[in-house]
Amino acid sequence: MGVPVTFTLKLKAVPKVLVDARWVSPDRFADRAIDEIKKFRVLEGGWETTVGELFEVIGPEKAPADPKEIDIVIEGSTSKICYIGYKMSGGRIVIRGDAGHFIGYKMRGGVIMIHGSVRNYLGCKMKDGIIEVFGNAGHRVGSKLQGEKPGKGMKKGSIVIHGNAGSEVGLGMTGGTIVVEKSAGNLVGSSMTGGTIVVKEGAGLYPGLEMLGGRIVIGGVVKGILPSFYVDSYIPLLKVRGMEFKKPFLSFIGDAVVGGRGFLQISYEDNKSLLEFYKSLVEEV
Repeated sequence: MGVPVTFTLKLKAVPKVLVDARWVSPDRFADRAIDEIKKFRVLEGGWETTVGELFEVIGPEKAPADPKEIDIVIEGSTSKICYIGYKMSGGRIVIRGDAGHFIGYKMRGGVIMIHGSVRNYLGCKMKDGIIEVFGNAGHRVGSKLQGEKPGKGMKKGSIVIHGNAGSEVGLGMTGGTIVVEKSAGNLVGSSMTGGTIVVKEGAGLYPGLEMLGGRIVIGGVVKGILPSFYVDSYIPLLKVRGMEFKKPFLSFIGDAVVGGRGFLQISYEDNKSLLEFYKSLVEEV
């Protein structure tokens, strides 16, 4: 693999409506002349425009044939720019600011780094690759689409969010790892069949709703757990994916309503009033 080349896209004006920019990815740019890239179709609301009309495009005269040799840097107020990195298989995208919905949708490889916050459906249905967000994320990180069966969400790869995340993180995921450095909303890991979700601080109501498999770790306060999870063990110190929590956890199995065998592990230290009864059951065994 050769030395990566960089295309810089500078937003000319802040969009007033959502923009479908799924042509902005190393796979789409590969083996294309810069003039061709500028003519790629973009939908701004219901109006058709081009990459060149939306962005100032700076880069070499022609992109390498291998997407792995392409870096794309996006600059500007991009919170309405959606679908960046659609189906990308390699290369790197760096967003210097906020980003819209469906970033990394159906991603198959490569790296996306967002130096800001991102809206809903980050890494939705991703098959591989790495996504890192240095701000917050919206709802349904690494999820499936509404109405799809469990297991249609994230399949492989990793997503790291250094801030907070919204509700239904990992909805329907079947593999890979999601790490939220701060807190998450309700229904973390609902309908998941595999993979690992780690929320280092607190979470909302009912993590693991209808989960069939996989692992959820909540390192802070939980607002409520489902009665369809039964306590399995008390863990004095928890290690997961190279991370270590130096405090005790209670480990549950569920969701029994759907015959699930997933693991839900919750900080005992931060939820004593909620978990004290469950701990007494473990001590009796």
